[in-house]
Amino acid sequence: MGHIFSTSMQKGGVGKTTTTQNVGVNLSKMGAKVLLVDLDPQANLSLGLGVSLEDLQYSVYEVLLNPAHGSAFATVTTQSGVDLIPSTLALAGAELELAGKVGREMLLKRALASVVDSYDYIIIDSPPNLGLFTLNAMAAAHKVIVPVQLQVYAFRAMPQLEATIELVRQLNPELEIGGIVGTMYDGRTNLSKSVERQVRTKYGALMFETLIPLNTKLAESPAAGEPISTYDPEGAGALAYAKLTREVVSRYGWR
Repeated sequence: MGHIFSTSMQKGGVGKTTTTQNVGVNLSKMGAKVLLVDLDPQANLSLGLGVSLEDLQYSVYEVLLNPAHGSAFATVTTQSGVDLIPSTLALAGAELELAGKVGREMLLKRALASVVDSYDYIIIDSPPNLGLFTLNAMAAAHKVIVPVQLQVYAFRAMPQLEATIELVRQLNPELEIGGIVGTMYDGRTNLSKSVERQVRTKYGALMFETLIPLNTKLAESPAAGEPISTYDPEGAGALAYAKLTREVVSRYGWR
């Protein structure tokens, strides 16, 4: 069975999608079989991988509505070498549609059950809230990867996320935080350094050594539909995500 990670944090703009995309693509470049799941109605992961939403026949929306059919029917192969279950704006209305379903928090887990053994890593990109889609991501995952923008408000959001993880353990007892990624680090400011120290003091080895820098190219690459490893391969952002991916492999290995 492959590793299943949920990239989650209820605060927006902390680097969830960027981390999911670039770690996933780098794992693929290292030889892993990787499936990414875009569970955000904004579909930024799908767009960042160059997928044309207008050309999609199926998406994660249909997967959640029909979990007994598995997920392979909605999976596409991207130019970056990773498989993807894409999202579309249609997902925005699905939360109300799914509200009355029995076991609605387990829909994604059921849908992925038939493909778990086909991948080394499955990484699920959650929306910036703790609603039904994020609960589905956590219920399906083994571990949560938490990107924390190294600013004070993102750090203060951690207790609420931890409380949600504790609740989801009632459905998924093995769920735990698998790693914390410090993002948008600006070494020129005392604030970034101070928040990094606070996170490391509180969470210790859970926090990855690698810090993802505040970097213009990282912000530009999704608009180009490319991972940072091809958009700016020698830049600070690409080098940081390559290092982070090596840490992930060192920490979790292959299946």
